[in-house]
Amino acid sequence: MSKVILHKPLFDELDFRQMLLSDEDTMAYNHAYGGTIEFPTERWDKWYKKWIEDVSGKKFYRYIQETEQSQFVGEVAYYYDEENDKYICDVIIHNQYRGKGFGKEALLLLCEAAKRNGIDSLCDNIAIDNSSINLFFKAGFIEEFRTDEYVMVKKNL
Repeated sequence: MSKVILHKPLFDELDFRQMLLSDEDTMAYNHAYGGTIEFPTERWDKWYKKWIEDVSGKKFYRYIQETEQSQFVGEVAYYYDEENDKYICDVIIHNQYRGKGFGKEALLLLCEAAKRNGIDSLCDNIAIDNSSINLFFKAGFIEEFRTDEYVMVKKNL
């Protein structure tokens, strides 16, 4: 049985995203890009229209919901990066839920959703010192290239 499902958040559930992005321990991986991210309620409407109500197929966003107690444990997303002509994905697991297999399972579900939506591959640029790179390798991503700042990983779907 699956440990997680991908949940399309309702507008009233955006407080979870606000909490997730403001949690210092969860966002410590993002130190190279500023750490925590502000997500004030006045930005929710515009963000929701852009990410959840988008019909272009260039964006996908879901909460990761563990199935045992129906708690949100993180988020997954992908978007089309026009400048680099790639779909870039993202996984954030709340710090208290890391190391329990939720990230790998959610990343695999994200890949399945992208494939269903006609996307050929997903990529992510992971900070060179971010241990989550192992999560991507376990989910079948390969290293495409590396710089002094990040590793670009890719998975053909």
